[in-house]
Amino acid sequence: MQQLNISSNTLNRSQRRRSEKNIQRLSTKGSPREKLSLTTLRTLQNKIESYGNTLSDEHKQALLEVTDLYSRIVFKEVSGRFVVALDCGLGKTLSVVALASAIHQLGLDSKSIMICQSKISELCLMVDALLEAGVPPQKIGLVHSYTYAPSSPILDGEVINMDGSVRKGYAAKPSNAKEDSTQFQFLLVSHSKVKGKREIVKHTQFKGKPRTLTIWDESFISTEATSIGLRDLKTAIQEFENTQFNNPEVDHYISWLKRSYDLLIKEENAQKQGTPVSVLTLPYLSDIEATKFEGLSKYNQKDKRYEWRQMLRDLLKMSSDPVRVSLAGGEAVLQFNDSISKELTNLVVLDASYRIRELVKVDPTLTEPKFFVHRHNLKSYEDVVLHRMNYYGSRLSAENSVKSPKIAKEIALVIKEIPLNEAVCLFTFKWTDKRKLHHAQVIKDALESEGINLSSQVTLRDGSVKPRFIFKTWGQETGSNNASYCSHLFMAGVLRQQENSFLAQLVGQSQDILRDIDQSLLNQAMVSEFAHLVYQAGLRSQARIVSKGKALPAHLYLVLDEPRIEEPLREIMRGLQVVEWIPQDTSLMKREAIEGIAKVIRDGFTQLNLGSLTQISVRAFKQTYGLTEMPEKTFQVSRDQVLKTNLGWILPAGSRSFKKVFQDET
Repeated sequence: MQQLNISSNTLNRSQRRRSEKNIQRLSTKGSPREKLSLTTLRTLQNKIESYGNTLSDEHKQALLEVTDLYSRIVFKEVSGRFVVALDCGLGKTLSVVALASAIHQLGLDSKSIMICQSKISELCLMVDALLEAGVPPQKIGLVHSYTYAPSSPILDGEVINMDGSVRKGYAAKPSNAKEDSTQFQFLLVSHSKVKGKREIVKHTQFKGKPRTLTIWDESFISTEATSIGLRDLKTAIQEFENTQFNNPEVDHYISWLKRSYDLLIKEENAQKQGTPVSVLTLPYLSDIEATKFEGLSKYNQKDKRYEWRQMLRDLLKMSSDPVRVSLAGGEAVLQFNDSISKELTNLVVLDASYRIRELVKVDPTLTEPKFFVHRHNLKSYEDVVLHRMNYYGSRLSAENSVKSPKIAKEIALVIKEIPLNEAVCLFTFKWTDKRKLHHAQVIKDALESEGINLSSQVTLRDGSVKPRFIFKTWGQETGSNNASYCSHLFMAGVLRQQENSFLAQLVGQSQDILRDIDQSLLNQAMVSEFAHLVYQAGLRSQARIVSKGKALPAHLYLVLDEPRIEEPLREIMRGLQVVEWIPQDTSLMKREAIEGIAKVIRDGFTQLNLGSLTQISVRAFKQTYGLTEMPEKTFQVSRDQVLKTNLGWILPAGSRSFKKVFQDET
């Protein structure tokens, strides 16, 4: 089948009509592969348009190329691991439903698909979507380990309690393929279920033959990486030795730990002297010894020493495979293993973040199809505004009992000004320490203190009624679209990994244990990880919905002290507006920010000194020098700082105007 093209960039109106007629003809009279591709396309377009979306020619071209990729793999014309990097909301996940429906419609009973998603709730929603698309239930297999809850209320694929919270460990659909998944033409599994050789063999077969196609929804992380900071490891070994008085049983274990540590330190010192990185093997341990030593390292998770003991257990696991020492990200020992077998081919990864996320781009087994001709950034975000507060946005900051309430109040002050008929989604951190007030609760308390009703609802255009507020935690930035009616979304910080841990992942994804990643490249990759999370979280809002090629208007609010994130976000979100979110509380402004505002005020007074003006209202001053959007407290702090420098202007008590004075008056 020749490459079909319906893009307005290359075809005039007459040519597009002929192309569309050709598509219609091939969908009924073409080869089996052409019929599959175009039947899938027609089903997909109809579904997207049923939601009220108007598809541009470029959007149609992109969807045609996606369905063409599916059909090429299904009919064994191409093989490999491919990435489809369409924007959120353009129909990637719906294309999977359309493909399964088309395979069923065309009677291609020997063709089978495995669909992998990150959450059980997403898989349950996929079952519903397949059934709605006409796929018979006996062809759909679902694998999970959750308890089926047939009589419990369901919301967006999640089983919920009476108070509206998610009922953990329960699923909205039964697992009907757990014992024998090979009999189902369309198999739905979570990402974790295809990790490990046993699981690959178990689920990638359909009636004794390899499945035709695997579709992986969201980013494809194919390795499991481990890292241990060398300074922390030294502390962990010392702590363990100090607690083992008169216990000869552990002498051999402690000796092994010290010999391993000495080997790693020797390599670290060699690298600092300019020696190339080496692949190391830790001192030999038998399986019996490794099992015994692992038991000696166990500790109660609630004890502060648990993390140190876990490092020792991680080091034991490293004893069976090569390791390396890295100086970037803080000195650490790294190791990785394949968590997903390289035998898993004929794979399509649906990942909107791919082009900006270094962690997945570094994987040499993934590639974008060479025959894709549609341009990137099909979707315009010109009506989406990102408000970024340049303040600490880590989980550590969110756990701080002083900083967290201040940020929560800033969020509440913004929400207080949002019209009551506009919905709000908020992303917060979660932590396991039950003694601490949950991050979401800190923000809820601030909202309620400003008189905001958290139980209020909004009525949508279709007449449906939804909660005005939706709270999510990091880890829920992909998958569920239950907040897609929210026109405002807040991120009170962004989840981040430790440098050592992220570096290990990055090296692992590269499939090269000696991959040279210096501190600069590591920093760049970590910024891209922030951008990926912010992009995915932001697209839980109504900005994910596309109308005539544009994302619906939305305001995204971000607390993060990382300005470099703006470049990759602008790259992937064409037309995105980025503005500074200036807090009312000046203690949340970094000193350089206050100084920047003070400089604008200082330059303004200097310019006024060149003229004959002797008085100017505060209001006129702000308008003249672009300070009208400045929070009053921030302006006052910066203003007072400047007035103390005796530039020849004062603000008399109770006055609303600056007055020019002679030097001796000041």
